[in-house]
Amino acid sequence: MNVTKSVNQQIDQMKPGKLFSYQDIFSYAEHSDAVVKAISRNSKKLGLVKIKKGLFYKSEIGRFGPMAPKDNDVINYFTSRKNRTVGYVTGPALYYRWGLTTQIPAEVNIATSTNKREKAELSGLRVSTSPAQHKVTKNNIEILQFLDVLKNIDRIPDADTKEVTNKLSIKLKEYSSKSIKEMEKIAIDNYPERTKAILGFILETYMNHFSDKLRDSLNPTSKYYFSYAYKWEKAQKHWHLIYNKK
Repeated sequence: MNVTKSVNQQIDQMKPGKLFSYQDIFSYAEHSDAVVKAISRNSKKLGLVKIKKGLFYKSEIGRFGPMAPKDNDVINYFTSRKNRTVGYVTGPALYYRWGLTTQIPAEVNIATSTNKREKAELSGLRVSTSPAQHKVTKNNIEILQFLDVLKNIDRIPDADTKEVTNKLSIKLKEYSSKSIKEMEKIAIDNYPERTKAILGFILETYMNHFSDKLRDSLNPTSKYYFSYAYKWEKAQKHWHLIYNKK
């Protein structure tokens, strides 16, 4: 079977609204030039809409003409590769999903294991990707999301740090002891010292769990700003968290 025929068959079998790139075509690795040419020459016939260079979707005709993919389909393209989880929603879109802010995000940020920085816009949905702090799997997404929120806890738009901390403490109580141990390890190996300090503070204050590993991973001479530290002696004594910037 020639490349063009193979490409046409693969696209014919795709569901309408599915996003794909050249690399998603089976024969791309061996016949990249031929795949690109086949898609370029037959895009109209195949009902393809180009989002940006190398990224397309198969259109679906609705009552009012071609329909764009649903937001979830667009996000799924950037978070999954060949049935494998490679990314997750983070940033303002995550804060909104978790009820930490009422501000509706203008863009969906996705952290991925692919280490690629991409941008795409489709029907008003803007998506950007950036490298994740740690390899993403199906089972560690919520752990990474929790740590991402801690990393930016003082920079969540239209949010009070005290309220965010309280909401996170409630969420943390839903995690198993195994997940918390994994969170500690990932934080120690991949996240900034301030994030580790805030995690240690929250675990001690709300979970009655003092993490020697987190404490030992901190530089004993460093201080870390945290606007909610004023209320807790342990925040300053055990975790070097201060509430006045210098």
